[in-house]
Amino acid sequence: MHSSFPSFRWLYYNTHSGKYHQRTAKKACSRPLFFSHMAPLSAAVHFSLFANQQKNAIITYTKKEGGGTMAVTIQQVADACGVSRGTVDRALHNKKGVRPEVAAQIQEAARQMGYISPRVRPAIDDRTVRIGVVLHSAASPFMQILADIFRTHPTEVMLPVETIVRVQENREPKLQLALIDELVESLHVDGLVLAPLASERIRERIDSLTERGIPVVTVNTDIEDSSRLAYVGPDSIASGRAAAALMGLALGGQGMVLPITDQQFGHYADSQRLSGFTAEMAENFPGIHLLPPVSCYLDSELIERTVLRELENNPMLNGIYPSTAVRTGAFRAVQRAGVAGKVHVVVHDLTPDNLDMIRAGVVDFAIGQEVQVQGTLPLRLLYQYLTRRQAPEKRILTTNIEIKFRYNTEIIPSGPD
Repeated sequence: MHSSFPSFRWLYYNTHSGKYHQRTAKKACSRPLFFSHMAPLSAAVHFSLFANQQKNAIITYTKKEGGGTMAVTIQQVADACGVSRGTVDRALHNKKGVRPEVAAQIQEAARQMGYISPRVRPAIDDRTVRIGVVLHSAASPFMQILADIFRTHPTEVMLPVETIVRVQENREPKLQLALIDELVESLHVDGLVLAPLASERIRERIDSLTERGIPVVTVNTDIEDSSRLAYVGPDSIASGRAAAALMGLALGGQGMVLPITDQQFGHYADSQRLSGFTAEMAENFPGIHLLPPVSCYLDSELIERTVLRELENNPMLNGIYPSTAVRTGAFRAVQRAGVAGKVHVVVHDLTPDNLDMIRAGVVDFAIGQEVQVQGTLPLRLLYQYLTRRQAPEKRILTTNIEIKFRYNTEIIPSGPD
């Protein structure tokens, strides 16, 4: 009796937890299935599936054919959301004419239903695309967040991508090369996301991988003269200039600032931030004196001792700028010296420790770089290239500069980091 009915897969939206739960029917239904169109889209999306008396559910049906299932259609997404096919198409492809909040909810519904655009589907083969990710500075809170996004993003958005993430403790190019070789030669990844270290050998390896047909997207830092497919990340010089402008504002254009950096090799971002910072200060804040930069060599205790010494030796010191990811030592020094709020601090990255220090009055400003974009866009670019041979329209995709201070730390940034 039930053999002609399709099998069913449905997604329950729990309005209390805010999560979807997927289920597959054990047997076909013997009576017609109905579900209500969504009312005008709101913050809480409500669905009702009357056939089995489940509330807050969306159903998509897939008839078995030769052991497979029929793909979810754009019409099913439109029916589920109570909008037209055209509205769904515009929302899914970021076209004009759909309110942002409506587009976001349509995109979420499509993702949960497993909808794949026909623009992508014909090129997807039977296997999952395998992408390797190589990062450095494992102790950096920013890199820890970035690594987590790379690990979880494909599952969250149902992207048929397997990510293999490697994060090295240090900034040794030799180790980075070894990790690249492991991913390419032993694990046979199809593409690579790389936060490259400042090394000619790294540039050469990017070029050789490209020649072999293994595309590389650089993230967070770039090697511009390499043959990488694209770069996704901040303009570090502009970020340094932004830090200088904020410091100048905090100091009222007068004072003395101690710049702190990592070791003087291995990582482009630190030197680029410092270059932007010093250039902006020289051009627009002649009343602010910069002390010679000190290097902390990724040592938090060393930076604490150094800052305490500089505070003691320079009574006029009223600004500290750590361009490095290792800044907790500077925070401790400011607190131990009892100068929080008197000595102004500007840092990079919207990490939990930085935001906590803003709330505590130790840090004046934190500058973000959209970590969410950096952890997701490289995967999408590689996926599109590997499955459709579609190269990015732009090879340099710069993330936005975000600024947090004491009045907006509770507001979620567009790319939280």
